[in-house]
Amino acid sequence: MIDHLNAFALTVRDVKKCAEFYRDMVGLKVDMMDEEEAYLSFPKKGSPVLAIIGAKGLAKELPPERIRADQSPLVRNYFAVFLEDADREYETLRAKGVKFLQPPATRPNGQRFAFFEDPEGNLWEISHFPKE
Repeated sequence: MIDHLNAFALTVRDVKKCAEFYRDMVGLKVDMMDEEEAYLSFPKKGSPVLAIIGAKGLAKELPPERIRADQSPLVRNYFAVFLEDADREYETLRAKGVKFLQPPATRPNGQRFAFFEDPEGNLWEISHFPKE
């Protein structure tokens, strides 16, 4: 039985560039990095690890037609994270040069959110529900 998530992986063309983005812009810790893969950890203990896997290396393990390493663009991944204050994190990340798709907005249910993308176009949603 699957009982927890250990890691989630992003398939990318440039492992080093993406790993440096998550280290320098987002604040994750690089646990291991080489030409074909990198593993980064979140500050909160027990969180899943972010694995950054090179598309060409993954195509050696899976049928290449499933990876499509030369396809442009790669299929976008989308991750959502909750945090204390999406507006504050938006300002912090934007000041570091993170590219956001739009400034924070509010959904009809009151949730504040904003989307940013990494160097390969993988989308991240940061959000929170304001405390009343």
